[in-house]
Amino acid sequence: MASRIEALHQDFLSGRRDPVSWLEEMEDKIVQVQQTTNAFIHLDIRRARRRAEESWKRYCENRSRGVMDGMLVGLKDLFETANMPTTAGSQILRDYRPAHDAQIVQILRQWGANCDLGKLNLHEFAFGPTSTHSFFGPVRHPLDFGKMAGGSSGGSAVAVATGLTFLALGTDTGGSVRIPAALCGVIGLKPTYERISRGGVIPLSWTLDHVGPLTENLDDMAVFMDLLFPQERFKEQMALHPHTLKVLVPEGPEGTALDEDLQRRFERALAILSASGEVHIHHASLPEMERIRAAQLVIIGSEAANYHWKWLQERAADYQEDVRERLTARSSYLAVQYIEGLRARQELMEVYGTLLNDYDVLILPTVPVYPPDLNTTVMTGYDGQQTDIRNLLVWMTAPFNLLGLPALTLPVDKNDEGFAVSAQIVALWGQEGRLLQVAKMWQDAIFA
Repeated sequence: MASRIEALHQDFLSGRRDPVSWLEEMEDKIVQVQQTTNAFIHLDIRRARRRAEESWKRYCENRSRGVMDGMLVGLKDLFETANMPTTAGSQILRDYRPAHDAQIVQILRQWGANCDLGKLNLHEFAFGPTSTHSFFGPVRHPLDFGKMAGGSSGGSAVAVATGLTFLALGTDTGGSVRIPAALCGVIGLKPTYERISRGGVIPLSWTLDHVGPLTENLDDMAVFMDLLFPQERFKEQMALHPHTLKVLVPEGPEGTALDEDLQRRFERALAILSASGEVHIHHASLPEMERIRAAQLVIIGSEAANYHWKWLQERAADYQEDVRERLTARSSYLAVQYIEGLRARQELMEVYGTLLNDYDVLILPTVPVYPPDLNTTVMTGYDGQQTDIRNLLVWMTAPFNLLGLPALTLPVDKNDEGFAVSAQIVALWGQEGRLLQVAKMWQDAIFA
């Protein structure tokens, strides 16, 4: 699918459409999606219209700032926006209006992007993969309002899946871009750690937080990444299919979905990729996974407890219950445990750097199940026991936050109800272009 951003930009340049009329066309849909999914915490169509008018004036005067000028961009409500609410989905910050924009929002505005439609709903303070616990109510799946959209960037995924925005930003600490992207059937990218600035983004865990984009198609993802990193020419890389591809697919629970239908469809899609050229699939166990999960748990818990410490003492009752319980439980880690977690992280990054030097990419399912019902708290896990749904949803994504590796989730099939089957593609640090290249190769093979 060609870039919708580029196509709309051409319409603006030619005068076939303009940013103001396009926003007006979208208004009824925006209201409808909000009523059914609760994707937004704050919605301000009037403010967005003012920005659209400014953009249209630039087009009329031949001063367009480029392909993003006039495009609506969705922002998870962790991104600070000047004189606009930034709540983190919490009662604690319900009246917070920052004085400045987050750094990535500043960049988007320089490109002429319209970042003022509102702020997107999330799991409170991004501390959960379901988006069911927000002071402003749960985010609902656009295909079935009784199911989870995933989290914590649930509103961002819904905005893209419903076509309200062609681009939305989220954050990913244990899978919070990739999980909702997978459940809602869109593309989500967790770039290499610190590739996109976290300045002005409310943190959960500064060692594990990643800022990442969500888009409907790969071309829009490449457009955004090319604007941020023009020297890397992502769109050009994406068009070049590799002559040979060496793929590692994890064995055992680390690389196998719990849902049998999801796993069967994933394997079928993988077979299509394998048959598309000289693609060599290798199966092996991933090393040190227990140590990765232990370090991830300690680091995120320690850093989140540190950030929230004062509020936990003074305003504990204002948190959503599940978030308060998790923060309280994680406040007991010792300094020696935290330091050991950070030390382990460095060692594990070396282990996986060596491992992935032997492969082009690592491929596995993004999530082990289809979208759960909104009220789901436990499911049968890999050991046959009842397991916290939050732990299951991050099972295949969280390790790559600790390692800081870039990972992209790509829909590769749908089940009979229309829910996506999504694959996660992982590469070495700085190889986002490789992720897009393999994803494009895979999509071309599926739709050939």
